[in-house]
Amino acid sequence: MNMFAMKEGLQKVAGTGYNVMSVFEKRLKPNTVITTPNSDVIYGLTFADLSATGPLVLEVPPRLQALMDDFWHRPLTGPVIDGRRYLGDVGIPGPDRGKGGRYLIVPDGYEGDTEGYFAFTCPTHGVFIFVRGFFSSVENLKPGVASVESLMIRPLEGGVEPMRFEHVSDLPANALFPADGVYFEMLDRFIRSEPSDAVDPYMHGMLAALGIAKGQTFAPTDRQRELLDLAAHTGWRMAKNIAGNFDGQDKALWWSDRRWVAHVKTEPDDFMHTLLDEQWRDRTTGHTDVDAKAHMFINHYSISTGMMSSIVGMGAKYGNAYKDSDGAYLKGENTYRLDMPPNPPANLFWSVTLYDAETAGGVDAEGQEYPSLNSMNDLDCNSDGSVTFHIGPNPPVGAKNWLKTVPGRGWFSLFRFYGPDQEFFDGKYRPGDFVKVDPRS
Repeated sequence: MNMFAMKEGLQKVAGTGYNVMSVFEKRLKPNTVITTPNSDVIYGLTFADLSATGPLVLEVPPRLQALMDDFWHRPLTGPVIDGRRYLGDVGIPGPDRGKGGRYLIVPDGYEGDTEGYFAFTCPTHGVFIFVRGFFSSVENLKPGVASVESLMIRPLEGGVEPMRFEHVSDLPANALFPADGVYFEMLDRFIRSEPSDAVDPYMHGMLAALGIAKGQTFAPTDRQRELLDLAAHTGWRMAKNIAGNFDGQDKALWWSDRRWVAHVKTEPDDFMHTLLDEQWRDRTTGHTDVDAKAHMFINHYSISTGMMSSIVGMGAKYGNAYKDSDGAYLKGENTYRLDMPPNPPANLFWSVTLYDAETAGGVDAEGQEYPSLNSMNDLDCNSDGSVTFHIGPNPPVGAKNWLKTVPGRGWFSLFRFYGPDQEFFDGKYRPGDFVKVDPRS
């Protein structure tokens, strides 16, 4: 439901249509509540409906980076080129390899001509098109915005509407799914908007037992609403508990002596091989890793091969930290130190971002425009080139590289290494953990 909630929340402020893209032209701020957004790139988000448009063409310029998912967060299935199947990726990690080209999104079973296109198949009506624009200085975001706004989307057949790039950085938006019984009303809207085979028959049966079925009106009684409200709260808490304790899962840690966990389970000391595929299935047994999937989609959204790539310099690597070095949850009233060794293994850039434990949106601390610091900021480095971050409600005396937190609110963090180099895959580079310190020291 994360994807559908993003669609409804952002379309309220930007409008609807395949040609409407929400562009965060000033980077993404905490006033837009999305699960773990990246505040250190320019986002462009479009939500299209193939049942209304038919096949869609993407005119992709050179050097773009984007992905395409269906509304189950699954990467669209693309072409096989030189023995490699492309899943969801567009631009630099995609089949055009950063040279630009024409992409075609078609529904399942499409039998039309796809010659001259990189054709991708989407099993749901809904399509999520997610573009990232990069910049080399936080003082000049124009190159990133221009990159995002160079993408053109149009139907393969019929009339073409001009692209509308809606600047939304300063517009508050709630793009979260409800954690109470209203969740099931949103779920009903989602089921009615998608083809029946978008969900397996067993799940359809489970939903039908709740009164959620295509062609029917969802009208629970007052008593049923009470139970649905309890169920939604319970499920949300269960998923949050799984995420917050994911460091205890087998093969979830990036490094055995650190608290950083991977989005996708990875063989210890062998970062070249993820243990799960893009649909969260174990590569050996084929079963769905339910806990790993819950961890991912209660606090994150979308996936593509580029996000899981083991190709040096390609895609990105992410790590979550929910606890400090002693295994205690990170709290907004405490003060912490995080040490990043010299030369983080990121060819494009690297960043550290703080997220609210409840919403997974950026920490919204008074006076702090962005909940992140990145290698494009004017970071204060130590004499050996390492970087020390200070995290807490008040800045330590004389300290730079400070990220502000909110007392009484839990938080967690993500590191991002864009364009990870060999040192990361070798496991030689190890960020420090969050260490609780005395704020007076």
